[in-house]
Amino acid sequence: MTLRFSRLTTLSVLAVLISAGLLAGCSTKRPNLPPCPRVGILGDAQKATQFRDGPGRDLTDVTFETQLLDYNGECKYEDKQSAVVVTFVLQVAATLGPAATTPEAQVPYFVAIVDKQQNVLSRERFVARVPFREGRRRVVVAEELEQRIPLADRRTSDIEILIGLEMPRDQLEKNRLQRGF
Repeated sequence: MTLRFSRLTTLSVLAVLISAGLLAGCSTKRPNLPPCPRVGILGDAQKATQFRDGPGRDLTDVTFETQLLDYNGECKYEDKQSAVVVTFVLQVAATLGPAATTPEAQVPYFVAIVDKQQNVLSRERFVARVPFREGRRRVVVAEELEQRIPLADRRTSDIEILIGLEMPRDQLEKNRLQRGF
């Protein structure tokens, strides 16, 4: 199975959203299309703390605190519903920590396609670049993504798109404990 992940330009996303709004106003009836695949941010991979190199892990060692805030998107079908294209904008936030030595946070995250049994069908890594201007401690950027998913004999209700921050295993375990897992 080949899945295509790509980033879109801001103009592409705006064109898609404007087109969708214009089409929503049309009175032509569309055939009943299946729902879009579910998209979700993994709760235990939603927040992360980046530390400077070395053994220290207290507040003075924090370079950036990062978080996936929200997403917004839509889908469309291609090739007589043999594939679905999901377009969405992901909000990524970063807060400057006391140990930061650069004015830009590199926020690694992943987008995975899973089936009903939570088997990973595809997974790709991305890095959001969050630049800080003078005097700013917290910045939110928009990551524009597109997922093209061949359906074959699968329904969109049988797949899900999961998004999460990449982080060391010990931090992931700490997040899970804080959430009660």
